[in-house]
Amino acid sequence: MSKRILTLIPVAALLAISSAHADSLIQSLNRVDNSLNKVQNTIHGTQNTIRDGQNKIDNTQRAIGEIQDGTYVEKRVENQVRQQKRRAVNGLINKSSNAIRKATNTY
Repeated sequence: MSKRILTLIPVAALLAISSAHADSLIQSLNRVDNSLNKVQNTIHGTQNTIRDGQNKIDNTQRAIGEIQDGTYVEKRVENQVRQQKRRAVNGLINKSSNAIRKATNTY
């Protein structure tokens, strides 16, 4: 029996060391994963900033072209009218949906 216990002691010690090493390895992998996530978020933020800047340049160039053509004011008015129509329709849809919900007591 004592021989069996002596055989199990090195195995138990090896398992304890392996477990500690595995925990350390998992912590290291988690740190690497967090670092990669931070880098990925930074890249996405930079891409969004570049895209926003390019959109501003494109909008400015389009506006300059419209001013040169003399259509700038006309197109701005068309856009405003289109937006107001869209808002009016959406408002009516929301009001009718709310009225239906109130009438049927479904929220």
